Amino acid sequence: MTTVSRPAPLFSGFAPGALNRDLLPELSPGDIKTLDGIRSIAHLLELGQSICGQTQECTQRLCLEVEKTMQGNAHLHLGRQTRSPHQLLGAASLLSFPVQFNHIVYGYLTLVRDSQQPDQPVIPTPIAQLLIRVCGWLLYTFEQAAFVQGQCRQLQYQVNGPLTKREREVLTLMCQGHDQQAIADILCIAPATVGKHRQHIYNQLGVHCERDALFAAYHTGLFSLIEGYSS
Repeated sequence: MTTVSRPAPLFSGFAPGALNRDLLPELSPGDIKTLDGIRSIAHLLELGQSICGQTQECTQRLCLEVEKTMQGNAHLHLGRQTRSPHQLLGAASLLSFPVQFNHIVYGYLTLVRDSQQPDQPVIPTPIAQLLIRVCGWLLYTFEQAAFVQGQCRQLQYQVNGPLTKREREVLTLMCQGHDQQAIADILCIAPATVGKHRQHIYNQLGVHCERDALFAAYHTGLFSLIEGYSS
């Protein structure tokens, strides 16, 4: 895994807010609302990359940005202890949807109803559906990043030198959950050789156990699980 500086936004001026209608004379009002929504979603994704790892601050910022980019038509409520949608002021004018990633429910998103179609949100339905899923993905990413960073802060490690290609292979297989015998079988080497590679990995990272080696190696960018699975 290669670490680089944070990338610049993909599209210059790709900020939330209304599009310039004068530049889009052939689009219907509905199309323009959808494009506005896409711009807002893109902004939230860019924001997610920039604030990921800031723990509590990133969730608070996401809630504020959802409300801001959706011009007050969407509100993100997090935590099991927050009030239910039915307890909110003006709840009759709101639609509520759970925000989750797989089985993990982080809260819910309330959307202002369309006055002409009360069973639909004022935000275009495809944008509302995408917003709910994007919020779930971002919150899951924030949670995973916070967990890894929290574990890494407890580590006492120091990278004493680079790993060899074989050691990086062993390290990646360790992170994939393979034990010493399985690693030996996959790499067609003796289990004792795997043990020597593991010990050298520990020495190079200044740690004393597999768990600390994996967190230290990941935190310093020595390997990527995605690269390991795609190779």
